[in-house]
Amino acid sequence: MKSMESEKIAIIVLGRPNSGKSKTWYELFGRTIRTGFKRLQVGAQIVALFVKNGSFEEMGGDPEIEVFVRNASFEEYGDEIEDYFDEDNLPRIVFCSVQYAEKGLRTIQWFCDNGYQLHIQWLNPGYRHSTEYQDHLEFEKTFRQFGTFSVHSGKEVVNRTEEIRHRLTGWLAERSSL
Repeated sequence: MKSMESEKIAIIVLGRPNSGKSKTWYELFGRTIRTGFKRLQVGAQIVALFVKNGSFEEMGGDPEIEVFVRNASFEEYGDEIEDYFDEDNLPRIVFCSVQYAEKGLRTIQWFCDNGYQLHIQWLNPGYRHSTEYQDHLEFEKTFRQFGTFSVHSGKEVVNRTEEIRHRLTGWLAERSSL
């Protein structure tokens, strides 16, 4: 697999509107969250994150590992991912919602081009969708070589959030043993 030794990881939840992307992040953090830097308990470790819409007092101390969470997809808001991040100071860990749309391909490609290992969860069918749909845009074929790609129902949240925790825990452990 390409980029398995990357020092950056993008954990991406992919799906159509109302598929459960935001619900994934809410379940993972145990609360409703907005876009910005956060704190997340990963095993026995607390991963420090910057909260964009909160005070510095909420943070306490300097973060050693920055995790950026993009709750709403870039595609939904017409944002360009390259305009959002400072390429000279990229976060090591990004949690990002991505729309299943052509522009979503470009969003994920940006992560590949910037050295991120990928963990993609495709919510199919989505939370508010009754049937699965084919991968006619070929997300899996295009990005599987950059990490892992799995398919989960948007109606079920526990297994997919546990998969994210497991992947992040493994990724952190790999880096601590280097």
